[in-house]
Amino acid sequence: MKTAVREVFAVAAAAYDRGNPLLALERPETEALLPLLAGQDVLDVGAGTGHYARLAAALGARLAVAFDLTPEMIALAPRPAVIGDAVRLPFASGALDVAIAALLLSFVKDVETTLGELGRVLRPHGTLVLSDLHPVASERGWRRSFAGPNGERVVIDAPPPRVGRVEDALRAAGFDLECRVESAIDERLRPVFAEARRRDFDSLRGTPLLQLYRARKRGTHAG
Repeated sequence: MKTAVREVFAVAAAAYDRGNPLLALERPETEALLPLLAGQDVLDVGAGTGHYARLAAALGARLAVAFDLTPEMIALAPRPAVIGDAVRLPFASGALDVAIAALLLSFVKDVETTLGELGRVLRPHGTLVLSDLHPVASERGWRRSFAGPNGERVVIDAPPPRVGRVEDALRAAGFDLECRVESAIDERLRPVFAEARRRDFDSLRGTPLLQLYRARKRGTHAG
């Protein structure tokens, strides 16, 4: 799957941020869960074109690193930017204050290992904010699709992890879950569907589209 995902995102990189109904809902919902980023060391993992690294820098982060598997995506991200696999993060243990993993878990080869790595690189009491496609949307036929260079639709069939699996993996990785949000398709997205030339808004309205989490890494205890 990793090779296929890399190839699709390489093709989709230039148009990734345009006319994407999933991003139109995901970005404001994820941003609402972020802690204060000023003065923090922040990792945007699965960064794509670096939206959250760019936002963190604008909000005064001390360090904002974009990290992604796809060179064509990371080329469009702000610096510093690192190419790599989320199951082996090239950062020291306890090096970061905040990690943002937006729309990532559907594409990693091992959810538990990835969340374990995010737990490793965060400092005690560090914050992890996650978002992904909701399983219900996937079951109802939603597929991650992007505009290709000639306007064609490029589709990835990457079913998202179940909510229970994500919660269990977070706990095993040393996190306490602070909140979970399940966001549905609503009238905010009607114009975005129209822009993307999707005709399925009415049939999908009310469907849970996103699963989002904010979790805090447990502190260390003496004795």
